[in-house]
Amino acid sequence: MQPTNLQKDKLELIDKIIHTEDQSTLDFLKNVLNDEPLEYELTHEQKLILDESTAKYYSGEEPSFTWEEIKNNARKNFHEKKS
Repeated sequence: MQPTNLQKDKLELIDKIIHTEDQSTLDFLKNVLNDEPLEYELTHEQKLILDESTAKYYSGEEPSFTWEEIKNNARKNFHEKKS
C-alpha cells in the first residue's frame, strides 16, 4: 500500500488534469509521462547569439572557466551579497 501523502498527491493531480482546459499543459504532461523528449527549436536570433558566443569562446575573446572556478565565483558572490 502506498503512503497516504502519495495517494493524496496523485488524486490532486488527477483532479487538476481533469479540470485543465489548456491543451499545451496536457501535451506537456503527456510528454513527461511518456518519457518523450520535449522538442524545442531555437529561433533564428537565438541561433545567431549562440553562434556568436561560440565563436568568441573558440577565439579566446571570451574567457572560459573550470567547474571549480565557477563554483568558487558563485560562492564568493553569494557571500559578498550576504554581507
